[in-house]
Amino acid sequence: VVSALWGALLIRVCLAYFASGFNTAAVDHEADGSTNNGIFQISSRRWCRNLTPNAPNMCRMYCSDLLNPNLKDTVICAMKITQEPQGLGYWEAWRHHCQGKDLTDWVDGCDF
Repeated sequence: VVSALWGALLIRVCLAYFASGFNTAAVDHEADGSTNNGIFQISSRRWCRNLTPNAPNMCRMYCSDLLNPNLKDTVICAMKITQEPQGLGYWEAWRHHCQGKDLTDWVDGCDF
């Protein structure tokens, strides 16, 4: 049985792998000038501030804050996103690779 805490960890591990390959400095540039930033590829269209002047910046931080190997800001922003109605469905990587899958394989062989 996977506890809620383990479930949350497994979700983040799967998402981080498929969104960025665990690359905290990943930046994907979109045709409209927006960027997807950090280990969870959080979009500047709505969640963080980059050079786009009127973006909502719902996480109230710069997109560059999401590129730090210290994941504090990234986790705070990701938690805010998951509290939105779309939740984890916001991430294409989640919908295509993690949702509805047995995520326990991510820690198979680990001794906790």
